[in-house]
Amino acid sequence: MQYKAIACCTFLLIHTLLVGCKTEPEQFRFSVVTSGGPKGWPIWIENLTFDNRWGVPAGSHESGFGKQPPRGGTVGLGDSVVAPKSLQARWFSYRTQTYYKIDLTLPDSMEDKLKAWYEKYPVSEYQHYLVTAFSGKGEVQVWWHAWCSQCDLYDDSEDFSTPIIKAARGKTYEPEVIGHKAQTKELVERGVIPSPWEDKASQ
Repeated sequence: MQYKAIACCTFLLIHTLLVGCKTEPEQFRFSVVTSGGPKGWPIWIENLTFDNRWGVPAGSHESGFGKQPPRGGTVGLGDSVVAPKSLQARWFSYRTQTYYKIDLTLPDSMEDKLKAWYEKYPVSEYQHYLVTAFSGKGEVQVWWHAWCSQCDLYDDSEDFSTPIIKAARGKTYEPEVIGHKAQTKELVERGVIPSPWEDKASQ
């Protein structure tokens, strides 16, 4: 019995030490780019979060979708974060008056990819960006971009960019409150989009 007790205690001690020695996930500092479009397909991003834990403000975007990488507004994060595993978004297409949403799983290899990219493109020389792009047609793209901060402003030959999610599609949904009529009217008056109400009336 004594030997069994010692063996049991030894097992518990080793298990506790192994659990305690587990390393925490590595954290990364980057900014988030939000993009919309393409031209003629403006959107309003209602909500953009990652891992259902943290998010960034997004708002209105008229272009940038379809470029490589997509271009848009940039939001810097105050703190470093672990590599995101998922993306949640809701957005509105002014042109079709359609609401879209998506809960997108990112690749399992995200942390390993980021470690490799940060090693090859160190933060002392590069600024890193997680690029998210949503189209007025319901499409979604996710890219990673590293901008050479030590290079000439107009020289992008040393920049790095690669798609993480080449193509995904959101699902349409009906929100509890329908809005954006005033913004849609402004875009129609500016000639950015045709009137969605006239299109429906002619059908």
